[in-house]
Amino acid sequence: MFSQIRNRLTLLYLVVMTVFLLAFIVVSFTGVIWVLHREEQQDIQSFADQIARGHVMALKHNNSAAANEGNTDDGEKIFFYVFDLAGNLVDSEEPAEKLRPKIQVLIQNWKVPDGEGKMQKFYLANDERAIIMMCSMAIYDGQDVLGRVFVGEDITSYYQIFKNLLIVLVVVAILFILAAAFIGHLLAGRAIIPIRQSFNRQREFVADASHELRTPLSILLTSVDVVRTDDDNQLSSFSQQVLNDMKSEVKRMAKMVGDLLTLARADAGVSNISKEKFNLTVAAEQIVRSFQLLADEKGLKLCLDSIPDSLIFADKERIGQLLVILIDNAVKYTPAGGQVNVQIRYAAGQMSIIVQDNGMGISDEHITSIFNRFYRVDKIRSREEESSGLGLAIAKWIVDAHGGTIKVKSILGEGSTFIVYLPT
Repeated sequence: MFSQIRNRLTLLYLVVMTVFLLAFIVVSFTGVIWVLHREEQQDIQSFADQIARGHVMALKHNNSAAANEGNTDDGEKIFFYVFDLAGNLVDSEEPAEKLRPKIQVLIQNWKVPDGEGKMQKFYLANDERAIIMMCSMAIYDGQDVLGRVFVGEDITSYYQIFKNLLIVLVVVAILFILAAAFIGHLLAGRAIIPIRQSFNRQREFVADASHELRTPLSILLTSVDVVRTDDDNQLSSFSQQVLNDMKSEVKRMAKMVGDLLTLARADAGVSNISKEKFNLTVAAEQIVRSFQLLADEKGLKLCLDSIPDSLIFADKERIGQLLVILIDNAVKYTPAGGQVNVQIRYAAGQMSIIVQDNGMGISDEHITSIFNRFYRVDKIRSREEESSGLGLAIAKWIVDAHGGTIKVKSILGEGSTFIVYLPT
C-alpha cells in the first residue's frame, strides 16, 4: 500500500515538474522567436526605406548610377530588387543563387501591404528549407510613384540556431525530469515515514486488541449459555430475552473481532493462505445448503448452478469464507419473494463465482466504495441486519491474495451481481 502511495507521490512530483519545464520551454522559446520576428521586421522595414530613398534620384533621372549608395555590403544575407513603373529592373543585389528562383516567384505574386515585413518559408530543390523575411515598398518623389523596391533577408541560419537551442532545452529538460523523478521518489519516501509509523501503530493496536478481545468474548458467550441452561435458576421471560439479546450481541462482536484480526493480519502481510486442490462445486453446495434454511425463512429462492468438475488450487477455507460473505450479503439485502443465484463457471483458465440477486441494488455513487472497511450503503438497514461493513473488505482481500479479481454490477432497485475470477 505504502509503495503505491510513494509511487503516486513520485508521479505527482514528476507531472508537476514536467508541466513546469514544458511551460518554461514553450513560453521562453515562443517569446524569443517573437522578439526575433519583430526585430527582423523592423530591420527589413528600415532597410527597405533606406533603399527606396537611395533610388529616388536614379528612377527620377532614369539611370542607376545614383543607386549605388543604397547597396548593402552584407553579402548574400540581405538582398534587394528595384523596379520602375514599367516593371523593369533598375538595380539589385541578389541573394544566394539557390534562392533566386523562389525569390522571383515571390516577387511576382507579392500581395502584402507596403512596408509590412512578411516571413516566407519554402523548400529548395535539394529539399533544404529556407526562411526569408521580405518587405515591399513603393518609391515616391513627393506624391509621384517612381517604382517599387523589394527587400529581403535570409534568416534561415538564425532559426537553425534556435532549433538547435530547442533541442538542447528539451534534452536538459529530460535530464531535469529524470533527476526530479529520483529526488521526488526520495522525498515521497520521507514524506510517508510518519504516515507509515502511524499506520503501523494503528495496525498493531487493532491486531493486539482483536487478539486480546477474543478470549473474554468467548468467556462471555460461554457464560451466557451456562446461565441459560442452568436448571436451578428460574429466569423470567424478560431475563431470558435479555440473555438472548446479550448472546446475539456477543456473537456479533466476536465475529467483528475475528474480521478485524483477519484484516490486521492481512495488513501485516500474514496471509495464512494454504492452497490445495479441491472441488469448488462441492464446497459451494455445502455452503448453499447451510443458507437454505435462512432463505426459506425469508421466503427467498436460493439456487446453485455449477459445473460438476470444478477443481481449483486455492485455500479451501478462505474460498468458503468468500462464498459465505457473498451469499450472506445477497440473502440479507434481498426482500421476501426474491431470488439469489449462485453460479460456478470455468473459462479461459479461470474459475468464476457469480452471486446474483434481485434485491435493493447499489447506486453508482457507492459502487466504488463498497469494498472499503466499515463502509455501509444503508447504515440503518445494515444495523438491522447486524452488518459491520467488513465482509466485502475481507472478500476483496481473499480474492487479491489468490491473484484474482472481483467486480460488481448493480442497478438500484433491481439487484446486484458480484463476479469473482480466480486462477485455477
